[in-house]
Amino acid sequence: MKTLQQITDNVFWMPFPKQESIVQVSQYLNKKYGHHYYIWNLSEHDYTRELFQNQVSMHSYIGFACPPLYELLLICKCILEWIQHEGNIAIVHCQQNKGRSAIILSIFWSLVFKTSIQESFYIIAKVLRLTSPLKSQLMYIHKYITHLFSNEQLNTQTIKVKSVILSGIPIQLQQFKPLFQILDRKGICYEEKSQIIQKNEQCIFILPNLQISNDIVFRCKHITPENDLIPIFRFQIHTGFLFKNIIRFQVNDLDFQQQFDDNFYIDIVYLRGHENQNLNDSDKLNYDQQSLEGYQMIKQLLDTCQMMSLNIKLQLFEENHISNNISENQLQIQEFEQVKEEVVEQNERKNSFQEREIQQVEQNPSLQDEIQEQLSDQDKKQNDDDDDEIII
Repeated sequence: MKTLQQITDNVFWMPFPKQESIVQVSQYLNKKYGHHYYIWNLSEHDYTRELFQNQVSMHSYIGFACPPLYELLLICKCILEWIQHEGNIAIVHCQQNKGRSAIILSIFWSLVFKTSIQESFYIIAKVLRLTSPLKSQLMYIHKYITHLFSNEQLNTQTIKVKSVILSGIPIQLQQFKPLFQILDRKGICYEEKSQIIQKNEQCIFILPNLQISNDIVFRCKHITPENDLIPIFRFQIHTGFLFKNIIRFQVNDLDFQQQFDDNFYIDIVYLRGHENQNLNDSDKLNYDQQSLEGYQMIKQLLDTCQMMSLNIKLQLFEENHISNNISENQLQIQEFEQVKEEVVEQNERKNSFQEREIQQVEQNPSLQDEIQEQLSDQDKKQNDDDDDEIII
């Protein structure tokens, strides 16, 4: 069935099961794999899980280009656990652009086959025919996950956003009425839509002591005179990788951006840890402790995934080793049988020759003395050869 795209022997990707095909897909999986398949749904849309015998895990992060970093590793851990049971297969899918699936499968591939995350992403993207991943997804692959897999330290201090500065507005707009939002896993944690920005003006959002941690999405939409919303840009960050006091995004760093001037940029200005002067000591300690615990959870989960993938590699090695031993044993048996046949054949020829000699001696007694002399010479030569072997 072309619905499933094989990634490895135990892991598959499939398109989102749409309403017109979901019954057919579920019947196929139930008949072929029974209770030995499990689906990880990374889209923002649910469906009738009962059709799949409730063997579906839902991971929805509305507005996020990538699942949160901890969730990425947690899903990989669950997949690694599941496929270690004989006969089980894992199936991953997202909604349309395949980007979230590509990230999960790239991490899995990198863990199991010990390749770089960039190389793994290239392989998976080629399999899934993913030609244009989102910029936020590329940043997670090439920067965040690479940094994490390199055992580099993460920022464990709390982050307080001071301001977000937009330098410029989309070219096609004469004036810009932004709906600016900041989202965490729980939903919208900041929103502003009061400004109207003219061309060649800066748009500055002053944030009221906003504390952020882990995965955060910044997004902006334009409010038209008809109150329609036009997506302008989006980008996703993780506070564990913020080490300075400012981070800048250029046009090419943004998801689904409109046309901007080449000199357009977005600056996020923030404070870290002890720099948060408006927090009392107990709050600073509390926020920093939460960040440290989050970092430790990520590192611990990564270590667990690496150990589980190592077990899978060892199992593969052991299976290959057993197969090689079986092949070697079979080869040795074949060689032994061949040598045995040659020895038997030589003995038969020798016996036949001796029988002919005996017959000749019986018919001509004068040959007995000649044969005895030949045997004495052969024994002497054999003893000399044995001495040579001992000396060597």
